[in-house]
Parts: sequence; structure tokens; C-alpha cells
Amino acid sequence: MDSVTKRFEDLVAVDDLSISVAKGELLGLLGPNGAGKSTLTKMISGMINPTLGTIKVGNFSVQDESIKVKEILGVVPQDIVLYDYLNAKENLAFYGRLYGLSGRKLSNRIDDLLRFTQLDEKAVKRHVSTYSGGMKRRVNIAAALLHEPKVLLLDEPTAGLDPQNKHALWEIIQSLNREGKTIVLTTHIMEEAEELCSRVAIMDHGKIIALGSPSELIKKVKMENTITVVPDIVSSRLIEQIKGISSVRKVYTAPSENEENESIKVITDCPDEILPDVVSTIVNNGTKVLSVQLSRVTLEDVFIMLTGRSLRE
Repeated sequence: MDSVTKRFEDLVAVDDLSISVAKGELLGLLGPNGAGKSTLTKMISGMINPTLGTIKVGNFSVQDESIKVKEILGVVPQDIVLYDYLNAKENLAFYGRLYGLSGRKLSNRIDDLLRFTQLDEKAVKRHVSTYSGGMKRRVNIAAALLHEPKVLLLDEPTAGLDPQNKHALWEIIQSLNREGKTIVLTTHIMEEAEELCSRVAIMDHGKIIALGSPSELIKKVKMENTITVVPDIVSSRLIEQIKGISSVRKVYTAPSENEENESIKVITDCPDEILPDVVSTIVNNGTKVLSVQLSRVTLEDVFIMLTGRSLRE
């Protein structure tokens, strides 16, 4: 991908972006809604054309050799693209015929992919409308694999899934990558990017602002530690006071693990020294400290350091 720009009238959705993906790599495109990820995936899949620049999948130009690109590219869109009134096997048969497959070859391929989706025999015979979100996602991925593509484009594949289904889908994505598939995965879930991707491109406002492995990106911000404090009440006054503590590099709020209270994240290079000051500042505001935790900097912290805002924003 070389110097790719996409404009929609006055909006620049993707801004002079260049990146290459190695064969067999699992690259994550990480960024908030509106960063340009979905626009980029639509251009890669040939749904829309770039305003400027060139995109290649394999050695084929998406703009000029679209038929060749479709032969080697499998696309799993963010929205489920299945027919509710058909069962899993009927859906795969329909999409297989669109890929030009038929007869015994198509039948064998469907059987292989149904085993891959781990749907039981009863589920295979039920209409897709009765499936859970995780089951639909697995069939959606199977449909993209029918023509045995070398490259997979996954757009927010775990969106809306509960933790159990999300982790099950992670295992499927990892197994596809181990088989040699080149995968581009868009996500706004930091944990997903850290767990799955060998390299991550952080996007914001249509640009790639950082690129590297999760560990490399964490090293780039030259910070290693986070203090996570959960008080019973978080106020803007309290946040400003914590920002004023010596050696505090960044302060932001995030949902706590129980999601009932907000947590305060404090990025610092000397957590042991400033922890007493952080706690006393909270207590002096008449606020209770519910929990305190020291941890390593994550990709979420890297994103905050680079953009000045939370990924959730």
C-alpha cells in the first residue's frame, strides 16, 4: 500500500498512508471508531477506490486486477453477511457457488469448514436466525475461507461478542495464522491486538501514528509502569491534583474491572515513590480508595501517550 488517501468531500478518512504486510503475518489495525480503519479495509477489498495511491494484494493491483485479488483475498466484514432463513450448510453452498465452486469439490469444502466452525449436527440444520452471535461469526469466517484464500481481511470480527465467544474466535484466528494465512485484523480492543498480532499499526485521524510489535510500541514510550487506583468517587478536581504530583507522566480514567466504578490510571517511571502521594491525595479529597494495583504499561497506555485520549473516546 503506497501513499493511499481517501477523501469524502471535505473529510479525509485516510491520509497518505503507506504500509506493507509480510507473508504469513498477522497485522492489527488498531484505533477508535472514526480512525479510518473501516475505510481502509473497504479499499483493500475493492469496495471503494482510493482518491490517491495504489493498493496491492499479493502482487496484484486492487484497482486494475480485481479478479486476481478476489481469488486470493477472503473478507470477513464487521456486519454478519448470512441469510437468516438458510442454515449454515445452505449459506456456505450459496457463497461457494458465487466463488465458482460446485459439485464434489464444493461439498467437501463445506464439510471441512463446518468441522472447522465446530457446529454440532443439530446446529448445522437450524436456520441461522437461531444462532448465537459467536456461531454466526464462525460461519461468516467459514464463508470467507471457501475459495482457500491466501490473505484474510477481518474487520472487527469479535464486535459484540461475550468473553467466551470472543476467546473462541481468537483461537480460530490464531489457528488460521499458524496455517500460513496472512491476516489483517482491524480492532478497537487493545487486549485483542496484544493477544493476536505480531505487529500493530495504531491509526488515528486517518494516519498510522505508530507501527511495531506490542512490546516494541511499549518500549517506544519509554514507560514501563501503571498505577491503577479505584476510588469510590472520581472528580475532575482529583484528576488535576494527581497530575500535579512529581514524576506523574499521564493520568486518565477508565472503567474498572467490576465496571461499577471508574479507575484512575497513572503512568509513571517510579511507581513505588509516588504511590503514597497518589493515595494520600485521594484520601485528602474525602474519597475512599477501593483498590490499588501496579502493572506494566499496555497498548491502551501507549495509545493514551501518543494521542492524548483514550481509545474509548
